[in-house]
Amino acid sequence: DKMADNFQKAGSKADGLMGKISGIAAGIASIATVQKLVNLSDDVTSAQARLNLLVTDGGSVDELEAKIMASANRSRSVYLDTASAIASMGANAGAAFTSNDELIAFMEQVNKQFVIGGATAQEQSNAMVQLTQAMAAGALRGEELNSILDSAPGIARAIEQYMGIAEGSIKSYAEKGAVSATVVKNALLSIADETNA
Repeated sequence: DKMADNFQKAGSKADGLMGKISGIAAGIASIATVQKLVNLSDDVTSAQARLNLLVTDGGSVDELEAKIMASANRSRSVYLDTASAIASMGANAGAAFTSNDELIAFMEQVNKQFVIGGATAQEQSNAMVQLTQAMAAGALRGEELNSILDSAPGIARAIEQYMGIAEGSIKSYAEKGAVSATVVKNALLSIADETNA
């Protein structure tokens, strides 16, 4: 009886301990969820502030965000990632584009090529940094081109097709500086009918 009584007391204490551990775990999960929401809110606020700098044509940030959301949906991309990429490209290489609509259309094609190429989120992020740098510098070459070839080979194929050069020969043209930001932009916009079908 004593042994049964001890087992029962031990079981009750274990149940109580498990209840306390569950409560602590739930509290930690709640804190983590709140932190994620705060971080998301910060990211959205930051993206909105950066997009606000792009609105110079008398439009509104809300209209720009709606266009970006539609583009992200069409390209099966995450809105916040698309908005951040557009804000970054606009801030660093905005001179390569005639309007925000052209920039959004360009980024939509980039996103579609990432999806088609099966790039991971990290590969997409790295390639976007390289592409933004290339567009800001005015030409795609070297490390930027290698990153694009790895993460979105469709972009390279579109450029070769647009330039009328043999597949696989983009590196030699890039070394000469012939793959300008205008060529990259026009090449991607030229395949919009293909990828939108």
